[in-house]
Amino acid sequence: MRLRRLDLIRYGKFTDRTIDFGQKPESGPDLHIVFGLNEAGKSTALSGYLDLLFGIEERSRYNFLHEYSAMRIGGVLELGGAEHTFTRTKQRTNSLLDETGQPVSEMAISAHLAGLSRDSYETMFSLDDETLEAGGKSILESRGDLGKLLFTASAGLGHASEILSVLEAEADRLYRKQAHGTELALLKKRLAELKADKDAVDTLASTYESLEAERLDATEKYNRSIAERSVLSARLDTIAKYLRAIPILADIRRKQAQLAELPEIASPARTWTGSVADMIEADASLRTRLSASVEELERVTTKIASVDVDAVILAISERVRGLADRKVRHVSAGLDLPSRRTELQILDNAMATCLAALGRSSEPDPAKLLLPAATIGAVRTMVEQRSGIVTSVRVARGEAAAAADALQTARERVGEERAVPEPARARLVSALSTAKASGYMRETKAALEATDAGAVRWEAAITRLHPWSGDAQALARLAIPNAGQLGAWKALAAELGKSRGVLCERLAEHQGNHDLLSARLIALRASVDVTDDHAADVIRRARDEAWARHRGDLTGDTADDFAAALARDDSVGAGRLANARELVEIRSTNRNLAETAATIAHARDQLARNGSDREAVLFEIRAAARELLGPCQETSPEQLIELIENRIAARIDALAAWEEIELSRKKAERAVDEEGRIRLELSGALASVGVGSGPGESLERVMAVAELFLERPIQGGRRAYRGA
Repeated sequence: MRLRRLDLIRYGKFTDRTIDFGQKPESGPDLHIVFGLNEAGKSTALSGYLDLLFGIEERSRYNFLHEYSAMRIGGVLELGGAEHTFTRTKQRTNSLLDETGQPVSEMAISAHLAGLSRDSYETMFSLDDETLEAGGKSILESRGDLGKLLFTASAGLGHASEILSVLEAEADRLYRKQAHGTELALLKKRLAELKADKDAVDTLASTYESLEAERLDATEKYNRSIAERSVLSARLDTIAKYLRAIPILADIRRKQAQLAELPEIASPARTWTGSVADMIEADASLRTRLSASVEELERVTTKIASVDVDAVILAISERVRGLADRKVRHVSAGLDLPSRRTELQILDNAMATCLAALGRSSEPDPAKLLLPAATIGAVRTMVEQRSGIVTSVRVARGEAAAAADALQTARERVGEERAVPEPARARLVSALSTAKASGYMRETKAALEATDAGAVRWEAAITRLHPWSGDAQALARLAIPNAGQLGAWKALAAELGKSRGVLCERLAEHQGNHDLLSARLIALRASVDVTDDHAADVIRRARDEAWARHRGDLTGDTADDFAAALARDDSVGAGRLANARELVEIRSTNRNLAETAATIAHARDQLARNGSDREAVLFEIRAAARELLGPCQETSPEQLIELIENRIAARIDALAAWEEIELSRKKAERAVDEEGRIRLELSGALASVGVGSGPGESLERVMAVAELFLERPIQGGRRAYRGA
């Protein structure tokens, strides 16, 4: 591999500089010495060559004039007897380009380096004072690839350094002075802990004997207490059973006395109980339905009887319905009529304007002014032809004016013919070549296009950030939630939403059960006339109070009152006894209804707490993203989080667009500076050959003047400039 040419396009302090080493000589040495004063750029050129081979370093020191994104080096390498042109840019990927500017694989160069890395290449082929001094130290200390190689070659030990390093690391793991994490330190610490544990649990023999005697005595007392407790518990259970049985026994004896007073009747079979209950329930249901049907029938019959039939109206009822439909259309047309009249007025005004433009404002029938289709086609063809003719005339006039200017300039300079020195002409040729090779126009155009594209992206991102407004600096300083906060809010919002859904389902289910139980209780009370527990307790207390008054007074009035209260209590008791099954069902339904109501209240409390938690989350999110959100109407944490994510994405896009705009502006400024430098150099070259240029002339015009000057033919050792 041989370096044919090194192009320092934009690298370090160099801009568009080239070091050409020429073709390889067919015979003789191929050695080139690059000589220069201190700070002339020898080290920069060497680093540029290494960056061309291995890529520009991540933290390069040569970006003090050109920023990273603008750094560019190139060169021609002779690989395998053929010349290859490469260009290297500062990028993470696809940084190596061919002569056409297309990315190529790193293997195009690395395949000819025999697997050498950058460090190895520098050590072997890029030596200077610092690397020679460092290499000597590494040889003495047997460090580094080259140092190890030389030391082991001289000592005959192939891997002594590696083995020593392994042994040192193993020794450090075993023991290291003032270190607490080595194996020996950990074992010593474990030994101290075990000794402390041993001292803590160690006990004297005498103490152990006394403790063992106390344990046996306590065990005996405990067993005796357990046995006594079991006997007492069994006795207490027996007494509790007797106490619970006393009221039941009294009730049984009272009921036996009541049964003894009743006459003897035949007892129904036990299987009748279920059938009778079903029949009673069906009878109650049918009675309820029959009562509702009779009431509905009476209502409908009364309504029909109250209707006064008008035969005339009945005969035209269909026409009345039709008139009602047409009335709706008439009302709609009346509401739409003002807008139709406005549209008509607009069309009339437009037609009057067209007639006035044609000079026929008084034409009563504008339809007569319409041209035939053939005439319209001919007119359109003539208009198109006229447009082409006008364009050609304008172009011809511009060319004629430019030719006249060139002719006038040439005529003015015909008399200034004189000899031009070869160095001045060579300078002009070089300046013109540099101007032609420069890509400032392309770079300026690309920078302007990138600026426009970035501005469009910036406007689109700022629109997405509405109602926020401000510049890029304010947007960069804007406080936004991080990804962890958003993830926590998302998880909390999802959990609250799921909990809310479950609570709503449970509340709906409990509310449905409550409605069913209420309907069932109403149906039971309507089907059976039985006194409930509360009313029965009131009647029983009234009987007891009447008995207490009668016992204290023993008068006829108190006896009558007691007899009435007793009869009422017996009647209620008999009714409740006869409808015992329905009464039990009513009690069960009331209990279930109360439980369901309590469950509904609890579910509503949980739902209210869930709503409070959601409001707290909303408040926290709004407080954390107040600057980014501004006034917003979202009431759901999910929607608010989605809005925050969208605006964060818009902020990222806006900042990226602004960076692109700033970078494009800098590129455009550099392109303008390059254009000024080239124009200044070309103007100086023209001045050296006696051709002046105005300060306001463009670079293209100066280049055209230089080309016209260089086209002058050679006559007798002097060049004559002839203008056309």
